[in-house]
Amino acid sequence: MKTLLALRQAKQEKLETLNNLISGAQTEKRSLSDSEISQQEALTSEVRNLNKQIEAAELLADEERSLIGGSKTITENGKPTNTEVRNFVMSGESRSLSAAVDASGGYTVIPALDKEIYKLLRDQSVFRQNATVKTISTQTFEKLVSVGGTTATWAAESDDRNETSTSQLEKVTWSLNALYAYPMTTEELLDWSDFDVSGWLTSEVADESGQKEEAAFWNGDGVKKPTGLLTYTTTAENDAVRAFGTIQEIETASTAIASDDLITLAHTLKKGYRGSAKFFMNDATQEKIRKLKTSDNDYLWRAGLMEGQANTLLGKVVETAEQIPDDYIVYGDLAKAYYITDHTSGVRMRKDNITKPGFVKMYTSRYVGGGLVDSNAIKFMKVAAA
Repeated sequence: MKTLLALRQAKQEKLETLNNLISGAQTEKRSLSDSEISQQEALTSEVRNLNKQIEAAELLADEERSLIGGSKTITENGKPTNTEVRNFVMSGESRSLSAAVDASGGYTVIPALDKEIYKLLRDQSVFRQNATVKTISTQTFEKLVSVGGTTATWAAESDDRNETSTSQLEKVTWSLNALYAYPMTTEELLDWSDFDVSGWLTSEVADESGQKEEAAFWNGDGVKKPTGLLTYTTTAENDAVRAFGTIQEIETASTAIASDDLITLAHTLKKGYRGSAKFFMNDATQEKIRKLKTSDNDYLWRAGLMEGQANTLLGKVVETAEQIPDDYIVYGDLAKAYYITDHTSGVRMRKDNITKPGFVKMYTSRYVGGGLVDSNAIKFMKVAAA
């Protein structure tokens, strides 16, 4: 039996031919000729026959999915098989998936693929691996942050107890914005080859949107995207006097990064944030740092002894982030400093095989936001100007 997609396409072609036949006669303001009537009857009969085949194919697919123990193509973990995903991409049919159709938007959400995409995003993104990621159900994220200020004092048994100062609260807020990808493949590849549709879809969505969000989390201007960590206001003032929401930025003692500068940077961060602190810099800056030595001629940099093991500097992990400028270092606990917010709707997918005939594109979108929560948890260092 032909595939459901092929049957539907054949029906669409017959209907278009039938429509052109009738419209042509109406435009010319005449009745159908005898040959046109015969053609109309033949097309009508073919459409009815195709309807029966489509109905049978849909019934067969439904019955296979309802078999005790499930169809042979259904996996034990509930993840859609490649066959099911292929059918979804080719036909837009979601009934074979562990998915739901949003009645208001017509979007199809595939939970298993959704999880795969976010896992791949996290694996590829330095920022997602280290920041705090929260899932929210609203369009706007709000959080109250204590900026300290509570005081205490000593008193003898008979002394009066006067009111002491109370911690002050500040509110951080930002909105979620849509981030979309539009991966495309050919109908032939979907029809005839042993094509890993699930792998293609997840990797394309993760790659295309992941690069955009990584750049935004570091350098986004806040317009239709998150405000990037490196775009917040900086000052040389320390934590005690610096305004809420600004980040302390220190300069090197000379026009090049020295060992003492790194030690100063590490101690600028309050002790409570040092436990999970990391260094973030691009590869060009790392090259310079790797050449720094102590007075005993030992390198400060410690390369991971095994493949996959992290490199360290002053005992802290070093992460590579190419979005950071040359001769610039970010140091601190990114999980406490910056929150990423994803919407509970996850990744939404919608098929497009109309705008470019012969090709199938999957319009996929999700809502993402992010912003600075605790400016004391992160520090910047730049090289002093010559």
